[in-house]
Amino acid sequence: MGSPTITTEPELPLAERLAQFVPAQGSFEYQHDGAGKTHNWHRHSLNETLFVLQGGMEVFWLDGDTVQRRTCGAGTRIALPADTVHGSTAGSDGCTYIIAPENGVTAVTTFLPIEEHPTE
Repeated sequence: MGSPTITTEPELPLAERLAQFVPAQGSFEYQHDGAGKTHNWHRHSLNETLFVLQGGMEVFWLDGDTVQRRTCGAGTRIALPADTVHGSTAGSDGCTYIIAPENGVTAVTTFLPIEEHPTE
């Protein structure tokens, strides 16, 4: 289990940005979450990269026994190592983003039971 790497990238035309995520074989997801939508604590079986296209989100993850939080706006790339316990909440304007699993293969997502949610 690791922590995400979060970077801000320069603006590109949409077609160029999408081309960065097209795998040799497989797919990526184009996701939109309405304002305040929360994806509660979960983990993925593969490395995943998220890229915020519009709006923003707060990403939260477990770093050892500590909950970390980061607000991410348009132009932010979030690289999530496999098995990172994390979640996100869309900002007040919602969030449109790409989810690109490693090698274009669909990851297995496991949501934590509520009694296992980390506390702050």
